Amino acid sequence: MCKLVADLVGADNRVVQELVARMELHSGNPGIDLRLTGEIYGRIHMKMREMGLDPNDTTPSELYLSLLSLASLHDSFLVKRLGIDDSNDTSQISRAVVKIVNRMKFPKHSWALKSTSAKRLLRAMPPKTLMKQLNYRSLDSLLKRESPTILLAVARHTEPAPWQEKFVNSYKKLLPNDFEVRNIEIEHLSEKRWEKVGQSLGGAKHSSIIHTPEVGAVVLLPLQINRPVGLTLTSLLLTLHYINEIRAFSTYCKFHHMRPDFGKLLVEHILHQKNDHVTIAGHPVHWRVVHRYYGTSGRLNHPELFEPHVQPEDLSYRKAEAVLYRLEPALHFWLDLDYVGLPQRDGPLSFGLTDMAMNLVNGVSYENRVYYHMQEGLWNELYARYFGQRSLENQILRQLDEQTISVQPHVMDLDFAV
Repeated sequence: MCKLVADLVGADNRVVQELVARMELHSGNPGIDLRLTGEIYGRIHMKMREMGLDPNDTTPSELYLSLLSLASLHDSFLVKRLGIDDSNDTSQISRAVVKIVNRMKFPKHSWALKSTSAKRLLRAMPPKTLMKQLNYRSLDSLLKRESPTILLAVARHTEPAPWQEKFVNSYKKLLPNDFEVRNIEIEHLSEKRWEKVGQSLGGAKHSSIIHTPEVGAVVLLPLQINRPVGLTLTSLLLTLHYINEIRAFSTYCKFHHMRPDFGKLLVEHILHQKNDHVTIAGHPVHWRVVHRYYGTSGRLNHPELFEPHVQPEDLSYRKAEAVLYRLEPALHFWLDLDYVGLPQRDGPLSFGLTDMAMNLVNGVSYENRVYYHMQEGLWNELYARYFGQRSLENQILRQLDEQTISVQPHVMDLDFAV
């Protein structure tokens, strides 16, 4: 029954089968893969019926168009809910998104680089490409008039690759007292001088929304788009998703900040996309699964090994869909569909709202549809469900405990007050 998971994540069936078999064996054969497979098929049929479609007489392309149409409808609901007068005004959409997210009541703090430390790093390695785009000739003038945090956040996406690598490698010299707990900065840079930055970034990354975890910032840059249908929905989803990513990064740093190789660990996590923070049945698992598992609403277990530096509120995790449907109840349709998809020969058809929003805002045809958010969501869901089995959770906790053994007791204590 692992075939469905393999088909949806785009992996070799034998590899997935072996992975699941090992996790089943280590957890006492609870049959999680069977339940997950049945749940996915059940939700596909249920959601198709909710849309008035016959599961036995609907082609994949018809289903795709129906999902797109529903996403478009829900985007229009959000436009009204946010008080956006002109749905073609991308700047107004971004301002409204930033305003509503900042007003939402859920944890939005992170352990992030101090402004003074960000300024010191930028002085050592000026972001010349960004300076040119913003028409600054002097670094002193740049740092005097612009926020160092926002500058570093944007430069980490706009400067050439050699600069990026060298700059991040400079983090090896960072110490825990270069960081502080503060609210994640969610900013819309609407001034005309940022338009050139937004255009170059949008062309290279196909997105005007960026996040930089180490400075705890989500930045919405000016966007030129001819067809903004779906932009409100997409912007909200990506902003909320990036907040989760920043908070997961934050808990990782806080948990490991006492290690003598903290700076090196930080660089490895950012530059080399480290994904083997722990292992389940010999398979590497990303830290975000740990964060999500212990941060999901309703879980009361907070292992003592996280304390005193990582508190329950640090781990709090909310899916973007769960946040949005409280803003607009109609979006409840998409709740817990982030890992649901229908397998096809040319790639799965995602039921996930983020994938559908991306397809909508970019006007993507069925043949060119994206589904990578669903694939990541399914991997995370699979790992998290096995993580919840006592024997495997104990394995994870032992590994985390071992990672704290090399801590030096004389490292300075930190004040984590928000």
